[in-house]
Amino acid sequence: MKSVVSFSDNGINVKTSIFAPFLLASAGAVMLACGVYFISIVRHIDHLLIGLGIVCLFSGLFLLFNSSYYKILINEEPGYLSLVESTGWDISPLKIPFKYFSEIIIQYLINRDKPEYEIMLRNRYNSLMLVSRFYDEEKALNFAKRFEKAMSLKVTLNTEIPSHLIEKRHAYNPYSIVIPDNSSIKTMERRDFAEISWKVRYNPIQIAFLFCIYYGFFHIIHFSLLPAIDASFMVVTVIDTLLGLLLSFLIIFIIALFSGSYHFIAKKDAVIYFYRLFGRNYSEREMKKSDIALVRSSIDLNTEEILLVSKKGVESLNNLIKQYSVNNSVDKKMVDISDIKAFDSEMMRLKTSTLKLSEKLYIEQFIMKNL
Repeated sequence: MKSVVSFSDNGINVKTSIFAPFLLASAGAVMLACGVYFISIVRHIDHLLIGLGIVCLFSGLFLLFNSSYYKILINEEPGYLSLVESTGWDISPLKIPFKYFSEIIIQYLINRDKPEYEIMLRNRYNSLMLVSRFYDEEKALNFAKRFEKAMSLKVTLNTEIPSHLIEKRHAYNPYSIVIPDNSSIKTMERRDFAEISWKVRYNPIQIAFLFCIYYGFFHIIHFSLLPAIDASFMVVTVIDTLLGLLLSFLIIFIIALFSGSYHFIAKKDAVIYFYRLFGRNYSEREMKKSDIALVRSSIDLNTEEILLVSKKGVESLNNLIKQYSVNNSVDKKMVDISDIKAFDSEMMRLKTSTLKLSEKLYIEQFIMKNL
């Protein structure tokens, strides 16, 4: 969901807009009420309204429960940056020492076919935390100036991404992070490797909403569409089979949510990331430690993932940036495709959506400790 960033008297607010989900849920409630009111009066349309109302109402509620809100409090406690995370069902505070961060970076990038500017905090180990992104340079600079004033950190504008960001000269000295008691994070350290695993979970209420959305479509087809076209037995059988398959996929998806887990393993010379489901590993990626150029976490709600990018990937993205500064559209298109593919293949995207901010930062610290 798209982030909305704003300043307040004592901090910075990063939140997802709830206007669209609220509007969707409200429209669904109105359609559902109209369908019930006109039931058996306006044939076929009544059940169409009921089904659409159920789909829109519970889709909106699902998105509302999935909405997030971060508030960065600057001067609440001397020496600390306080982050308050609020979701549809929980509020979690977190404190980070001010001295943990060293500067604010404005990173110029190319996203698909247009430039963008990422505002990031760099910590003392040179891993990055994405705070917000803009598609307008003036807005990005204005935000960074206010951020600089609030945090008393210098601002650096990068037109290219440094290929040697990871700092290994200083001793690893992290700040203490307390993760929730019910966290799915597990760590294991052995002589030859260190492993951390976690699960991406949804609230049980959201799972119930998914079944309600499915029933909404079922209601439209069975009580409005099929009677309206006076479908034959064969057509009804085929559609019921397809609906049964769709329900099976939904159940399998939910089982996978509760059973699957993400794993990050740091060996002596390389790191490995994969998704494990029922004892099998999927989407396995491996990267040499010496090739890793940057690590970036995020509180930007558009990008809820931790990125590890290789030096080759950074080089490809820098080539892309250079090409967009050249006014030659033919060459630009040719280079874009190869560099975008190279960048994607040289990057690990650690899926951390639905995790608490403390859990994401805990995973980031584990990564930095074992690089």
